[in-house]
Amino acid sequence: MKFTRIILLASAAYVGATPAHAEPISFAIFSALYTIGVPGAIANAISLIAVPALAVGASLLGAKSVPGIKASDAKSTFETSEAQVQEGIGRVRVGGVKAFGNSDGSTRARLICRLQGPIDAIEEYFIGGREVAVDDDGNVTSPPWSRQGGSWANWKNKIGTGNETAWGGLMSLFPTLWTTDHQVRGIFQSLILWYNPGLKETKYFTLYQGGVPDTEQTVRASLIYDPRDSSQSGTDRSTWKWSDNGILACAHVLRRDSAFLYSMFDWDLIAAEATKADALVATKTGTRKRARACGVWGWETARADVMQQLMDSVGVELRVTDAGKIWFQLIDDTHVSEIDFTPSDNYELTWRSGPEAVERPNICRITFYSAERNYDSAEIDLTGIAWASVEDEITRYGEKYLDIDLPFCPDAGQAQVIGRRKFVQARADTGVMNLDMVGLAAWGCLYGKVTLPDLGDVLPLRLEAPRVDDDQGMVEIPFSVWPALPAWNPTTMEAVAPAPIPDFGSETDLVTPAAPTAALQITYPDGSRELRISFALPSQDYDVAEANYRVYTSGLPASWQGMVEYPNANAATMAWAGGDATGRTIDARVRVFKGDDGSYFSPYLTVVPTVSVTAPAAPTVVTAVVGGTDTSATLTGTFSAPELRTAALRLQRRTRANSSAAWGSFVTISNTNVRPGQVVTIANTYTGSLGNQVEWQIQSIVSDGSAGPARTYSRTIASS
Repeated sequence: MKFTRIILLASAAYVGATPAHAEPISFAIFSALYTIGVPGAIANAISLIAVPALAVGASLLGAKSVPGIKASDAKSTFETSEAQVQEGIGRVRVGGVKAFGNSDGSTRARLICRLQGPIDAIEEYFIGGREVAVDDDGNVTSPPWSRQGGSWANWKNKIGTGNETAWGGLMSLFPTLWTTDHQVRGIFQSLILWYNPGLKETKYFTLYQGGVPDTEQTVRASLIYDPRDSSQSGTDRSTWKWSDNGILACAHVLRRDSAFLYSMFDWDLIAAEATKADALVATKTGTRKRARACGVWGWETARADVMQQLMDSVGVELRVTDAGKIWFQLIDDTHVSEIDFTPSDNYELTWRSGPEAVERPNICRITFYSAERNYDSAEIDLTGIAWASVEDEITRYGEKYLDIDLPFCPDAGQAQVIGRRKFVQARADTGVMNLDMVGLAAWGCLYGKVTLPDLGDVLPLRLEAPRVDDDQGMVEIPFSVWPALPAWNPTTMEAVAPAPIPDFGSETDLVTPAAPTAALQITYPDGSRELRISFALPSQDYDVAEANYRVYTSGLPASWQGMVEYPNANAATMAWAGGDATGRTIDARVRVFKGDDGSYFSPYLTVVPTVSVTAPAAPTVVTAVVGGTDTSATLTGTFSAPELRTAALRLQRRTRANSSAAWGSFVTISNTNVRPGQVVTIANTYTGSLGNQVEWQIQSIVSDGSAGPARTYSRTIASS
């Protein structure tokens, strides 16, 4: 065992010599490293560790380990004098540490440090457990925080690029407490200003009855390196992009320890596995990417524990090439053997059968990181799923649970594929194969097969790291029999994901609106642009409606933006927001409020807004009066547009000298911007001579100028 002892001592010494926040190398990782081969293992171990650390010795292994971060804890907002750095991978929901709080008497300020930065983007905002929309200027536009001309809360963020400067809002409010030196660099953080409507105002108790509420955000977290993207450099973090690819996440988290250099990884193999992880596979309800990773981890949590949880959640194993390079391999239900053993190899098998039936797990339970449960840990209901229980053993010996926790797995289908494999492995037979030095051929191999003597049966094996006894000239290889699993059939083998639950504190009796019915991009004649959505709200008593939209870029959503509900918030049929979303995918949604009680958001309308070129209907006439004098003719009226696609009402006029003369061409007098149902005034006076005739036409036009049928009015200038 000489070589193995050298490596374990080296790893132990390195762990002891490393700061707690950077505990880097687990025995599991070194187990993979020393399967390279004896000489390669030593060389690689030396390349991974600082040689002076060897002198520290193995006595430093007793370093205190900080517990991992639970999903529920990651969403909480808390105060503490000490907190470990938290980092997210994939898409996560987080609260954070209250780093600063104070009040100037009317405005309360809270600075919340959420994650190690930089993050990619914010997708959702929550106040007191209820989702809100936040405009680009920081104003919270959702009830009950919105107010005429502003908001009772302003929420701004810094994503943690490392170039942060001090918050101007804090320096203005608290110039003696917050200075230019308070920069809080490299941390994704939020500054929320809470405004006081007056202690005696009813609104104050609506907003702050329980004090300043906690806040959460759903974000696309860490930027990670993708070797498949030629625009990225593995050593230049500024080029990295967001991804929830499970293979890339494993490499990223391992590299967050400075001991693991870029040069220690086989990026070609990692790229190939990352492509496999992105491949779409069938689910019970559609398709999903094969292997994703999402979750929050702490820098002071033992890196070995984090890596093991992450690899379990993704369904991968850490591998090392013959050249000593690290990569991650997806675990398949079936494998190509890397080494075959036959009776001619003179092996001896010592069987340790799977756990006794009375101890063997017979029911599988799986928890995962569930977006359906508001990014908390959730158990999958496996009732009726045949592979998840062994009924005859349950009847004989009672229930024996195997609990599989996959804290970085964001998909119920992915979790079940992994869980089935782990459940069967936990019930599998194990053993030890004893060979002479021919067993050294198994160094670096994880999967093999053995042909049994006499019977001729061939068993697939999962191999553990070989153990060498130099004195006896023997190699000992522990193994487990790899289960023979039928191909995954999601129709019969997959349980549905947990049902989505509403945001905390938003239970309501209000009827949920239907999804918006349409979204159009409008260009007014003056060139200004706006996005419009239409919806039909349920017949119920409510005070205000709230409509939001968000835009996608490269398949990823921005945060929700508020809209102006029209014709008014308590009788809305549409909503609009300035800007151009032409050719971009958007989501749109709507909800209603009665006092403090808000309905659930409607289902989303997901669509690419178009610019309508279909001629609209004629304007709706509210009033129309034609008059004049012996020298003029006048039209005065009020009109509205009946359709969502109408951009303006166009007034045109033509004249002729008398009833026998030919009409001139219509000339555009005005274009009046209009929204559906909006009543606008249109007026025009023509000055001329007796007998002159005037004809006006008013048409609805769409964004490209296409006009619909006209409302026409005429007048002959005559003596009074």
